[in-house]
Amino acid sequence: MVPNLTGRRCRGISAGLLICITAAFASNRSWSAEPYQLIPTGPAVASEAGSVVDFRIISGSEAVVPVSVEAGAVIVDVTINGRGPFPVMFDTGAQNAVTPEIAAALGLKTEGIGTVLDSGGVGLPITFTRVKVMRLGEAEMADQPFAVAALPPYLTDRGSRPALAGFIGYELLARFAVRLDYDRSTLTLKAGSDFRYDGTGVRVPLVFTGKTPVVPAAADGIAGMFVVDTGSSGALTLRREFVEDHGLEARHAPAVRIKSIGATGPFETSLMRLDRFDIADSRIDRPATRFPSTAGKGGLPFTDVDGSIGYEILRQFVITIDYQHRELWFEPSRAFGTRTGQGSAGFQAVKIERAGFKIITVLPNTAAAEAGLRDGDVLTEIDGRSTAPMSVNELVGLIRQPIGTLIHLNIIRDGVRRPVTLTLKDVLP
Repeated sequence: MVPNLTGRRCRGISAGLLICITAAFASNRSWSAEPYQLIPTGPAVASEAGSVVDFRIISGSEAVVPVSVEAGAVIVDVTINGRGPFPVMFDTGAQNAVTPEIAAALGLKTEGIGTVLDSGGVGLPITFTRVKVMRLGEAEMADQPFAVAALPPYLTDRGSRPALAGFIGYELLARFAVRLDYDRSTLTLKAGSDFRYDGTGVRVPLVFTGKTPVVPAAADGIAGMFVVDTGSSGALTLRREFVEDHGLEARHAPAVRIKSIGATGPFETSLMRLDRFDIADSRIDRPATRFPSTAGKGGLPFTDVDGSIGYEILRQFVITIDYQHRELWFEPSRAFGTRTGQGSAGFQAVKIERAGFKIITVLPNTAAAEAGLRDGDVLTEIDGRSTAPMSVNELVGLIRQPIGTLIHLNIIRDGVRRPVTLTLKDVLP
């Protein structure tokens, strides 16, 4: 049976952010409120406001667009109304969005009022706008709806590079078939109506919750429906109800308490390893898996799915996403078989302006705990490098290295500078 969440008045801006419309406006019909529904039908390629085709490949039959992968996020440069480039996240769980700073710089007129619920369940106000032309590589889309959402610096900061300008996702995927190759750091786009897959991958049928792609898979042999989320940096996230219904926490105890970061701040989650995760005739052994520590407190913003699949699993495949034919294709990549959730310092930190990173969690029985790090410590240097100009991606690259790597830190605690040395180890056995 196809679940139908009648009465829900929210839509997804990303898999971790829901838009709840509190005031509609006539000029942006694409953003009118509607209920979520898990549906087996694909989106149309024409403009949502009518029958005019609003996209094209400018030259040739496909567009190959370079991307960078930063802390698991896929970042691509776009131009908006002929200006840019602006770095945005390609997020299969997202709809078009820009920050207020970018909207102001482009002189975009905003209308309406909405509320974003982040993955921690906290509301964030937004408005709406339209963009005349957005272009990435040789692919172009015209007259596109965008949300305008203020995002905190720890989500947008990229160190010395331009800050993240927003998200792209559903509107692009509704019009183009997209091949995401983490090995080659490319997106390859082809008009969806013209696309026919001719590779060696395994087909997985696709349905939607709202405008977010969902596929069948199995966690510890238990069949479920899972969001494909290129905006998630982890491996696997499960709804707490799924964990409880199947006794997964008891089976894999003890779980480690950590914090996940939403748009409005951190919230408590738990981390454990499952025995296996099966998708597209492939088996991922011992995947690191998150779930909310407390019922109703954070996690997935959807009630009609069982979990979401993030970067550490997705990077093990070359993924072709074909909304028009309602299918995803998975080809094992060079990273297939890579152990998830490995080689970590054992702390979590958020960027603070001009000072580096503030540690918000120190996990037990980890390198950070053994070295005596504490919540509230301010990390100012790593191996002699100042953390003030670092991006989150650079920090992650330095603290996630092979087991046994020595890392030399400088921290500030209670106004006193202290040196600390870590020997990296796995957070989860």
